[in-house]
Amino acid sequence: MNEIIAGSAGLTIIYLVCSAIYNLFFHPLASQPGPILCRISGIPSFYYACRGDRHIWTWRQFQIYGDKFRAAPDLLLYRTPEAYNSIFATNANVKRSGFYEVWRRHARDVNTLGVTDPAIHAQRRKALGLAFTDQSMKATIPFMAKHVDRWTELLPGQKVDEKGWSEAQDISKWTEYLMIDLFGDVCFGRRNDTKEPGENPLKQIPQNIAKYLRVYNPLAKSPMRGVLLWLKPRGLDSLMYQVMPKAIREYYKFTDDLARSRITTERGLEAGKSSIERQDMFHFMCTARDPDTGEFALSTDDLIADAHMLIVAGSHTTSAAVTGLFFYIVRYPRVYNKLVKEVREQFASAEEIGTSPDFMAKCEYLRAVIQEAMRTSPPGPSEAERTVLKGGAMIAGEHLAEGITVGVPKWSLAMSEDLFGDATTFRPERWIPSDHADTFNSQEDVNRLKRMYHPFSKGPGACIGQKLAMMQMCIIVGRLLWRYDLKNAEGQHVGEGHPNLGWGRSNRMQYQFKDAYIGLHEGPMVQLRQRTM
Repeated sequence: MNEIIAGSAGLTIIYLVCSAIYNLFFHPLASQPGPILCRISGIPSFYYACRGDRHIWTWRQFQIYGDKFRAAPDLLLYRTPEAYNSIFATNANVKRSGFYEVWRRHARDVNTLGVTDPAIHAQRRKALGLAFTDQSMKATIPFMAKHVDRWTELLPGQKVDEKGWSEAQDISKWTEYLMIDLFGDVCFGRRNDTKEPGENPLKQIPQNIAKYLRVYNPLAKSPMRGVLLWLKPRGLDSLMYQVMPKAIREYYKFTDDLARSRITTERGLEAGKSSIERQDMFHFMCTARDPDTGEFALSTDDLIADAHMLIVAGSHTTSAAVTGLFFYIVRYPRVYNKLVKEVREQFASAEEIGTSPDFMAKCEYLRAVIQEAMRTSPPGPSEAERTVLKGGAMIAGEHLAEGITVGVPKWSLAMSEDLFGDATTFRPERWIPSDHADTFNSQEDVNRLKRMYHPFSKGPGACIGQKLAMMQMCIIVGRLLWRYDLKNAEGQHVGEGHPNLGWGRSNRMQYQFKDAYIGLHEGPMVQLRQRTM
């Protein structure tokens, strides 16, 4: 027995040594810069994914190695617009990596975001696109406005001080409640009421989603990812479901129940067995038909998988951007005053924000503030991995072999001083052309920034709901600021950087978050006061 153990240990050591030698000297990425441990192992990437600091870790490596570095034996990361545009070009010879396959519960749990086959992804995206037409988005506005108005009514709470200011309120928590309620209604016709006072088990859903992200993101970044993907259809999926935290199982049940209930209603409507019709997003998804076959474009399994994706990608990403926006505007008085002035001068009432035909056109500075918030607090701070297909690919002027995985971490790109100059400063004016001496910004300057940074991605993988997300954020922020004055809660520093947090997290004026594929936030803590008319 001892001989078997010794022999196995010896073979393992030989394998690891040979693997390290190959990765250092003979691998197609052998000449690429990066920490030596990253060049022989994916352990550092996995370690920082477990900590939730991977976006900070990649930023630090770019500070050391320049605009590209080898983050794992098969993973090359870039920090340039040229690389980003190469990877996400429509004709790029790449596909989604195995990262996305790890997130699947089982073989049938394939949402549109996680489809790795480019042809199948194009079909699914086309079908899902029927839920994001101008018609369907306009149909969501009444639902959206109802929830935002109720949210702004509840947010200040019941207690105010002698100057009319509310108690400190956690914007992250309240925004997560709003988005769960809003998406439950807009997508599924379901009242969740998490923002309402009182006990409600659904108030745990945002925490359950965060738990899900914190568990699966490190697994998807694991150096054992290949082994996990091989084992998943061979019993690992069932085992993982049995041992996964209760919070994640509850989240799965929540999304499954939402989707199945609505599918039953919609398909019953098609068959003449139901008289209830809501033209919301899930209605359009359920009734979408393939123009060639006339059959439903999305199966029941497809709809359930995409329901799961919509709740995570829709609610949590919008929440991340909105909380980041509020963190910065209460710390930048100039930005806050300019934004409030625009909102209150352009609209005679809060109700006009979202309902007037040209309301988005009236919100130039608000749109710029949202763009800047999505740069400084990106909902997806790490890279969207792509794997090079047969024949290789040209990425930023260099040929990469088949099987190499590439990416551009959005946080690192957004914090590049070479690209943005004052990258850590919250300055929405960078997104608006201006001929004023103090804020001069040519149209070409703005166009250059927009070509460099894509918060909703680009190409075949661009966010299909980006117009809806922008509309949501304009309504949420606009209606709140029309009705209330805001300030940072006195003595509260939740979400701020601090020198004790280390390199990359020391700036008190920079919003801090955890990287779990989607950014996870706390705070800011704000106080509100009814505006004086």
